[in-house]
Amino acid sequence: MPDIDELNDYLRHSQLCALPQSASRMIELSKDPANGPREYAEPISADLGLSCQILRFVNSSFFGFRYKITSIPMALSMVSVRTIRNFVLWNGLFSVLPNPHCGPFSLKKLFQDALRRAVFARIVTEQFTSFDSDEAFICALMQDIAIPILAAKWANEYTQMIQKSNTEQVRLSVLERDMMGWNHSDAGVILATSWNLGELIGHAVSKHTDYVFTGDIDKKLTISDITALSALLPKVTDQLWFEVVPFVVSYRRMFGPKLTEITAILRKTDIDCGRLTGLISLGNHPMSLYEYWQETLNTLPWTESNEIIATEEQLENFFVQESL
Repeated sequence: MPDIDELNDYLRHSQLCALPQSASRMIELSKDPANGPREYAEPISADLGLSCQILRFVNSSFFGFRYKITSIPMALSMVSVRTIRNFVLWNGLFSVLPNPHCGPFSLKKLFQDALRRAVFARIVTEQFTSFDSDEAFICALMQDIAIPILAAKWANEYTQMIQKSNTEQVRLSVLERDMMGWNHSDAGVILATSWNLGELIGHAVSKHTDYVFTGDIDKKLTISDITALSALLPKVTDQLWFEVVPFVVSYRRMFGPKLTEITAILRKTDIDCGRLTGLISLGNHPMSLYEYWQETLNTLPWTESNEIIATEEQLENFFVQESL
C-alpha cells in the first residue's frame, strides 16, 4: 500500500485532482477580503453556463426572494459572495470528480450525503453560534471530497472497504486506516492545501472523522466540531442510524439536551436539502433525517418526552455495547 508521502505525491500531481477554472478563480478572489461583488461578477459573467446556474440557484425556493434575480451583480448584492463561492465550488466539483466503478460506491450518493451534512452544519451554526454559517457549510461539504479520487485509484481496496462499511456499520475511515495506513481525511487535507482552500477548511477536513464527544468536555466549540458532528448523520445508504448515540452525546455537549430542538433542526435540514438537490440533479434522499430520527428515538436509553436524561457516561457505554 502507498505510504502518506506517495499519497501526497499522487494527489498533488494527478489530473483527477484538478479544480475547475471557475472554482479556482473564486478561491483566488476569496483570499483578498477587499474583493467584493464587482470583482466576483466579472469572471462569473464571462462564463454563460456558470451565470445561468448561479441565477437558477439564487432564484430557487432555498432563498425565497419575492422577485426574480436577473443579473449576476444583482445576485451578488442579494446573496453573500461566500455563498456564491461555495455554490461554484460545489457545482464545479460535482461536474469533474470521477465516478469510479467501485462496487457500491456512487458519486451521486456521496454528494447527497455531503449536501445534507453541509445544510445541517449551516443550520446549527446559524442557530447556536456566531460563526460564519457559509464557512460551516463549505467545511461540512468538503469533508469526504477525497473519497471518489481515492476509489478511482485503488478500486479493489475501496470496493472491499465500502462494502464492509455498509454491511458491518463500521466507519470507512477506520477501515482505511487498517488497510491503507491513512484515511480520506488525510487525503482531504492534502487536497485542501493543494487547492488553497484555507486553514479553516483544511482543519475541519482533518478532524471530521474524530468523534466529537471524546476529549475535554470544556473545550471551546469550533467549526471543526460542527463538521465532525455532521459526519455522524446517517448516510443515504444506511438502513438505520447506527451512530445516533454519539450524535446525541455530541449534540447535547454542544447545544443542549432537548429532543424537540433536535427534531426541528433535522426537519429543517430535510426541507432545505429538498430545495437544493434539484439544482444539480441530485434527486431526493431515499429516507429523510426526520424518518431516521423517529425510527431511532425508541432505541435511545433513558429519555423523557422532550429531553435525554441519561448521563453522558451511560450513553457512551450504551454506544460501546451496541457496537460490539
